[in-house]
Amino acid sequence: MFPALLRAAAFVLALALVSIAPAALRAETSRTSLDGEWRFALDPVEVGETQAWFRPGLVNDKWDAVTVPHCFSVDPRYYYFTGSAWYFRGFPAPALADGARAILRFDAAFYHATVWLNGRKVGEHEGGYTPFEFDVTALLTPGENSLAVRVNNRWDTTTIPGAKTPVDYQTLNMGQLYPWMNYGGLTRPVALLVRPALHITKARLHAAPDLSAGDAALDLRVFVNNRSARPWRADALRVTLRRGENVVPATFTVDAPAAEIAPGAEGVVHARATLAPGHVALWGIDSPALYEAEIAIGEDRHRVSFGIRKIEIRGTSLLLNGEPVRLGGANRPIDAPGYGSIDPPHVLEQDLRMIKSAGMELSRLSHYPVSTETMQWADRHGLLIIAEAANWQMTPAQLADPVLREKYRAQMREMIERDWNHPSLIAWSLGNEYASETAEGIAWTRDMIAFVKALDPTRPVTFASNRLERAAVTRPEDEASAHVDFISANIYGGHLATLRKIHALYPEKPIYISEFGFRADRVPAEENRVRYVRGTLAAIRQCDYVIGASVWTFNDYRSLFPGSAADGYRPWGLVTPDRTPRAMYHAVQEEFAPATLSVRETGPDRVEVTIAARADFPRHPLRGYRLELGDLSIELPDLAPGQSLVIPDLVAPSASADRAVSLIKPGGFTILRHRF
Repeated sequence: MFPALLRAAAFVLALALVSIAPAALRAETSRTSLDGEWRFALDPVEVGETQAWFRPGLVNDKWDAVTVPHCFSVDPRYYYFTGSAWYFRGFPAPALADGARAILRFDAAFYHATVWLNGRKVGEHEGGYTPFEFDVTALLTPGENSLAVRVNNRWDTTTIPGAKTPVDYQTLNMGQLYPWMNYGGLTRPVALLVRPALHITKARLHAAPDLSAGDAALDLRVFVNNRSARPWRADALRVTLRRGENVVPATFTVDAPAAEIAPGAEGVVHARATLAPGHVALWGIDSPALYEAEIAIGEDRHRVSFGIRKIEIRGTSLLLNGEPVRLGGANRPIDAPGYGSIDPPHVLEQDLRMIKSAGMELSRLSHYPVSTETMQWADRHGLLIIAEAANWQMTPAQLADPVLREKYRAQMREMIERDWNHPSLIAWSLGNEYASETAEGIAWTRDMIAFVKALDPTRPVTFASNRLERAAVTRPEDEASAHVDFISANIYGGHLATLRKIHALYPEKPIYISEFGFRADRVPAEENRVRYVRGTLAAIRQCDYVIGASVWTFNDYRSLFPGSAADGYRPWGLVTPDRTPRAMYHAVQEEFAPATLSVRETGPDRVEVTIAARADFPRHPLRGYRLELGDLSIELPDLAPGQSLVIPDLVAPSASADRAVSLIKPGGFTILRHRF
């Protein structure tokens, strides 16, 4: 088996696995990255399996080398290939304590993955954006092990996302495609996990603050797998809370302490604790306080990051920690030149900082699950996220198809169980622009709401509709939005009339504009898009039931969909593919700022600055903000929506300097800059 590569891989992994042996002896779950160099081959005529490419010893160092995470669609050697491709690598067997389990974990592989270890088939997975695992304990061999993965990025009417079954409302060429790229490959990290015989597979921790009393109720569910020879009692559960380096006192009480999980069985342990008022720091968009729970059973440890915050839908309002908020946002297709859907750290950091700096605080982001790293950034910096699985414009026949329904449930479950502890995640979306006015669409919505809430009853559920403005929808029951917790609507014109119609249909529900925007190549000049943004926000400000509005899109993205630009992009972006801001970005930044700034010159070198917190849209309290004027930095008092503050007699920069005043939000994000 490709000896040169294996020798190198064995050396690198031997170094990495030095940390595994002590962990295995302690019987604590460990993770070893399998990212890095793999061998690779295209399989356009599907001969790899019949020729047994998975058998050890076949691949050698003459096969192409790639670096995982890898997107073969943007690798110059395989540009925009659609079909099967194979990945190969070797790794040394880890040291396993008695009863320990070896698990192969893939954070994502687009779209269909088949895995072999040492020539034997491990399993398959369908769905391009969510994690999956295989227990390979029985297939490991002493010394070197040979891993092969076939990834296929084709789509059809049975994949999610995929093509449409025939419908009379879309032409055949459009019906065969969806509007983002089928970026194929092992696009997110791969790892080998070693779990002890008694281990935690996952945990869900929900923190519910009592805003009046100041304390917080912690509800913990721990999913335990006992592969040991002895039963395990639930009262042996141990939980330690920390905020930063400090231990937070909390005593968890197990619901059924005498309950046992028998050898070979799995079970769920339910425990509760109350966090005293002095130890509760609320998570919010300007104060993203995070905690960590270390959960221990036997010698295994599982760490969960969480925040304490309260999301409520009350009437036509969205409340964050008891305060009504109305927020701007953006959709962000995962797409960057040279990377496809890999979303490397420097691109992610640049994009999300630009999003946060433009007041885009509430976003759906993508039509499919984003990366764990995206969610972690949102947790640390206070973005609110609505997470969506990849149901894009599914037809009535597809919505009713039992096989597709089961595939969707699998992808949704994987997303929910991966992300349910993130405080940044405030709602689940069931899809985008599907046939929600049909009987099949209404049944889908009701069924999937029940499915999602059975997994996570703590968050509201919605979906993005483009049907509500249609003339045929005249009663609430005519469209599936009757069943969601809040309305999400994609609106691309006639915003005020459409919003008023939706509000008349559902007067007791808030409305989130899940998409609005204008393509850069469909206007004579960028100034037309700027006027569009300002006009849209003027309409929104007349509708106090609108809780959020997300621009389509933050960035341009590649597409095979009919109507894409000649360069292969759909140029909806506030920024170009290389992230150069267009004028529309700056207009959105100004319109989405939660305050306005004005400057009055009171003398040759003196100015008066007025900051006014918006009372309409966007709307949220300003806490911990500051102004910068030249070398001067001024900490601002808290401002509630509608309040203003006049700061007189400030020294102005000289006429030759940069004469501007900036509003800086917590985290160092410059969200507004006023030149004078």
